[in-house]
Amino acid sequence: MDETIKLLREQAVLCAHLPELFDELIKIMQSNSPDVQESVSKIEAVMRDLNKNEKKSREFLERVNAASFSEYIDAQEKNIQREVAEKLLVKATDSQQRIKNQVAELKLLLERGKQYVEFNLNLLAHISAGDTYGAGAQTDSQRSRRMFEANV
Repeated sequence: MDETIKLLREQAVLCAHLPELFDELIKIMQSNSPDVQESVSKIEAVMRDLNKNEKKSREFLERVNAASFSEYIDAQEKNIQREVAEKLLVKATDSQQRIKNQVAELKLLLERGKQYVEFNLNLLAHISAGDTYGAGAQTDSQRSRRMFEANV
């Protein structure tokens, strides 16, 4: 049970730190600041540690023949260590849910950024959407340029 608590504590600490880093990244992206790299490198470092923790956790769960920590904890006798492990598991799970919400917000910000770049490239190239994607788009268009596409 000590190893369970150790792994869950490490996971909870790392998962609690990630939302702070994601909040920082979200603020940087919302302010259009170019200082994204430092924030991303901090997140990458925490994610590497979290991946190491995940690997240790999987190895531990395989050793004790349990599918998850909750299953393993439920199988243990009731005592103080079990209560601590349950609280750590809840804390880690809550942090993971918050991280999922923040990742969804970051994806939305990245998509908006991508659309902003595409729009500005189209403006710089003097291309209108109607020639290519609008209702009046023609297959035999005389335009030499096409609207910017990210997948090209």
